[in-house]
Amino acid sequence: MGGLNSIMDNSLSALFAAQAGLATAGHNIANANTPGYSRQEVLFTPRRPSIMPYGAIGRGVEIQGVRRIQDEFLQNNLRIQNARLESYTQTDTTLYEIEAILGSVDNDHLGNSLTKFFNSWNSLAQPPINPNLKQTVVEMGKSLVADFHAMNDSLDDLAGQIEVSIQAEISNLNRMLNQVGDMNQQIMAAETNGEPANDLRDQRDLLITEISKIAEVSVLERDDGTKDIIMAGRTMVARDRVTEFTSTYRQGDNGYEMVIVTEGTLQDVKLSTGRLQGLMDSRDIQIREVRDQLDAVAKKVVDEVNALHTQGRTATSSGQTFFTGDSMHTIELNTAIANNSSLVATGRTSEPGDNELALQIANLANVSAGGPNEQTVTDEYRSLLINVASKRSSFEFLVENQGNVVASLETRLASVAGVSLDEEGANMVRFQNGYNAAAKVISTVQQMYDTLLNMV
Repeated sequence: MGGLNSIMDNSLSALFAAQAGLATAGHNIANANTPGYSRQEVLFTPRRPSIMPYGAIGRGVEIQGVRRIQDEFLQNNLRIQNARLESYTQTDTTLYEIEAILGSVDNDHLGNSLTKFFNSWNSLAQPPINPNLKQTVVEMGKSLVADFHAMNDSLDDLAGQIEVSIQAEISNLNRMLNQVGDMNQQIMAAETNGEPANDLRDQRDLLITEISKIAEVSVLERDDGTKDIIMAGRTMVARDRVTEFTSTYRQGDNGYEMVIVTEGTLQDVKLSTGRLQGLMDSRDIQIREVRDQLDAVAKKVVDEVNALHTQGRTATSSGQTFFTGDSMHTIELNTAIANNSSLVATGRTSEPGDNELALQIANLANVSAGGPNEQTVTDEYRSLLINVASKRSSFEFLVENQGNVVASLETRLASVAGVSLDEEGANMVRFQNGYNAAAKVISTVQQMYDTLLNMV
């Protein structure tokens, strides 16, 4: 009877092992399309044999546990590359928006206004001077000012949209950091018996991957199964304790700028890559650079036109400043000239046919007042367009290449941790055959029991 009991015990262990294998394969198949899910496999090991005088007799199979298939190195590398992709993508998106505001090299809004403005002076300078064309000069001046203001407003709107996105990303980041802290607590509680909480670990890793898209992270796993989240050299999650991000403004080299700080400290956190850093770079670098260059163009227009126009005379007054202000936000047409086009001076004398000044102002489109080695107003603006287009092209290339890197890593990680329906189907057949074979052995042992009982 002892021998039959041993055989029965062996078969039951095989039966339970096949059931566990089938259940795990079914769990894998059920979660084949679940984001962040890592396939699982049952770990089997032979039981310690019974030592008999004639040798060791096996006692069946033992289930050691259910292992979660994952490659931490690939996953961490994917998070780093994802952060870079998000950063590049956000900058590329901002440059696209800036390009839409400025226009293209072949069809630019402000460039057309500059051309029309200087052409109106050229038309006015053609003898015999037609005083009625002074009103055209005034209208073109107003149009130029309006275009500068429109660009300023558009850049302000874009910066405002980015600021809203920054605050939304900070809110999302804090929410997910708190979720990781909660998951750490759940995992600690679930793993008190020593068995890994595989599904909870998948959910936590998915959260960390989503966090890495907002800002690059480093991960440190503790012996108790919890994971610390480190960002910019600071531990933001330690077990279930979470430090949140907030934002503040401080005086910087270029005026007030927003910085990311951790709650409870005045020291700013310098993020390296990720969507949040891409947004901040877009606002603090890309938009600011364009704004500075447009301000320089506006100031050049004001300075060069005023330098010539103040030398002129009209029948009623000496030359006045044509423009006021020193940036695209503050540039305005002199109110007196805007209300009275007769104050537009064409020459340095009040003689009706004096067109020298008008010709010189018209020629500012071709030669800078600073000399032949300096860029003209139109050339300076054109350089800005070319610079933005060049940067946009560079970031498009970076986004495309980085996207390929991320896609390659995702494919490699999926080949390791992803669920293959074909493979799981083969496993189901294997475990089903094992289950049937174990059941057959049990049926055979039952018949042997009946034979023995009938012999009594």
